Amino acid sequence: MSENKLKIQRNLWESPWGYVESFLIGFGLIVTGFFLETFSASSSSLELVFPFNILILSIYILLLFVLYKWFSTSVIVRWLTKVPASISSIVLVTLMVMIMGIIPQVTSENNLINNLGLNRITSNWAFLLILLQFLTCLGLITIKRIFQFSWANLGFILNHLGLFIALTAGVMGSGDLQRFSINTFEGKPSWIASDAQKKEIELPFAFYLKDFIIDEYNPKLALIDNSTGGITNNNGNNLYLVEKGENYVFNNFEVNIEKFFQSSGRIGERYEPVNELGAPPAAYITVKNVKNDSIVSGWISSGSFAHPYKALKINEEFSMVMTIPEIKKFSSEVDILTQEGERISTVLEVNKPFSYGGYKIYQLSYDDKMGKWSDLSVLELVKDPWLPVIYFGIFMMIAGAIYMFWMGSRITNNQ
Repeated sequence: MSENKLKIQRNLWESPWGYVESFLIGFGLIVTGFFLETFSASSSSLELVFPFNILILSIYILLLFVLYKWFSTSVIVRWLTKVPASISSIVLVTLMVMIMGIIPQVTSENNLINNLGLNRITSNWAFLLILLQFLTCLGLITIKRIFQFSWANLGFILNHLGLFIALTAGVMGSGDLQRFSINTFEGKPSWIASDAQKKEIELPFAFYLKDFIIDEYNPKLALIDNSTGGITNNNGNNLYLVEKGENYVFNNFEVNIEKFFQSSGRIGERYEPVNELGAPPAAYITVKNVKNDSIVSGWISSGSFAHPYKALKINEEFSMVMTIPEIKKFSSEVDILTQEGERISTVLEVNKPFSYGGYKIYQLSYDDKMGKWSDLSVLELVKDPWLPVIYFGIFMMIAGAIYMFWMGSRITNNQ
């Protein structure tokens, strides 16, 4: 009995390697990566750009084929094609992704976070090394199934090859990703963009902003505590849209909106509708205290960069105010001016990009101090030449899942 137990027991690092060795190797790669982050001369990891990323990727894939074809019996290659190596690398990659979700990926005041590169996980040596192990496992397993091809394995091959393509394209293509922002002003052409480091780039085309448009919701009414300046609680209905003729109840106060102007100017003690730069909304309201039947009337306004806000003091405790209108949507009517003299007109809205010259052009922001009177529109340009490759890998994964589902249905029907 004791002799059988001795035969079953396996020493650490005895072939074949299991989960303990796999996690030790994975943690070793992570520690090595953090060491490189801390003591390397550069604060960021190697960033590959075309054509060097293509060259390195080709060499890497060729190396995977060589390892499987001529070194498949070695301890390391056998381990990389087994479940423990795959599971351990998946777990550790997931751990690094969780760290990325917990720690903000911006410059930190904590020197330890900055030195270890925990605020730049996607370019962190620790993440890249453990991801390399995972991709190597994935690549070798996929090559193994390709060399042992059968129609029953097609779904497996599509799934794993698609994941390999999507991940490697994401890593290798990160250096080719271009992201710029450009300030455009109404009536002026703009062609100088800047990257995240504020480095200026001259674009091969220009933008001409014809009009920047903001649609706003009506402002809202709020009852303010004069002592704290905070909005008082009104059984959850703390804010109401300002609309002419509406009646609202705030605790012990009944409010009637008698007049409302979307754009107004102050003339003495009253407001009148005007159409000029910085003209804010205003409303004439009547507030009745239901406890003592006292009535207070007056104007309120949200104000703007050009005009101060106006509140209506009800009593020593409370005042009625108008909030700044919330943005419904904003858009830019632009012309793209090409070097060939062509003029391409489009309207840019948030989450509705326009594609031109390999760029996705997004509506990004505007001058929020000027609000709807802003003549500045900030656009974002993104070029990711590897994105079609990533999509191709994802579609392969979907095709593999559909194929496996179809094969499973056939087997079930034939039973």
